Amino acid sequence: MSTITRRRVGGLALAAGLAALSRPALAQGWPDRPVTVIVPWPAGGSTDVLARALSRNLGDRFGHPMVVDNRSGANGNIGAATVARAAPDGYTLMITTNAPITNNVLLYKSMPFDPVADLAPIALLAELPIVIAARSQMPYRTVQELIAYARKNPGKVNCGTPPLGSAAHLAAELLMFRTGIQMNIVPYRGSAPLTNDLLAGSVDMALDLVTTYLPHVEAGALRALGVTAAEAIPQLPATPPVQAQGVPDYQATGWISLLGPAKMPEQVVTRLNADSNAYLGLEDTKVLLSKLGLTPLGGTPADLKRRMATEIELWRPVIKAANITVD
Repeated sequence: MSTITRRRVGGLALAAGLAALSRPALAQGWPDRPVTVIVPWPAGGSTDVLARALSRNLGDRFGHPMVVDNRSGANGNIGAATVARAAPDGYTLMITTNAPITNNVLLYKSMPFDPVADLAPIALLAELPIVIAARSQMPYRTVQELIAYARKNPGKVNCGTPPLGSAAHLAAELLMFRTGIQMNIVPYRGSAPLTNDLLAGSVDMALDLVTTYLPHVEAGALRALGVTAAEAIPQLPATPPVQAQGVPDYQATGWISLLGPAKMPEQVVTRLNADSNAYLGLEDTKVLLSKLGLTPLGGTPADLKRRMATEIELWRPVIKAANITVD
């Protein structure tokens, strides 16, 4: 071997050794400066409120602030792509709903990142149950009665949902997919105009987050037919889940999780997961989540990875059958 070759090999070996040594050192010293937490949604929503509360708690634990940065757009893809391209050093994280890490893979013809390959799952945080609600004047009081009515009157039920591709919109599509009923799906640009039209009678029934309809259900203007979670929820304890109303394989909720760029140091992922789970166990956290209409989840990074894969396969045939695209 020539002198030049020996020097080159020796240099490469030294560089590899230094890199290997630096990774544990980086993880052990993390964090030594502020951490950015990207929320790919506008400020003020449930995801943003939870992200800010968790970031404050973790920042206090770590001794360095965790700063929330709202980067919305493209159904969460803009902010998520920023995280996917960030250095995997633990200083750029993301708290998001499932849209940019599962549903968008099926809704967009092209994605600016690969959620499975480019993101590191850290922790499941919370679930967003959806309620199926109808005007109190409608002739159905339960999901079973809605299904029976829709079968007798195909195409005559006008069902409002939040924007195309949202969790509530897909929940409506899944209900039709599982039961074979036909409804006229009317996607709205947001919950406020949808709620106004539902109360005014422009649509017969609708699906949205529980916090959107709870005040109107309590006032008697709307009737809660069912919830899309696997079990009854504290906010509507008397409203049975769709699963218990003749559609046993039905479950459709949004959910919020914590992720970072792929190839983050394992020690950082482990610490973030443990501290996030600890936060979810606090009584103050449970009170906050209940007010936001959220259900705490928790679990390991592997749990989040499995849920991502499971949800992509759940929605694949539904989105294909309905021919839904957003670009």
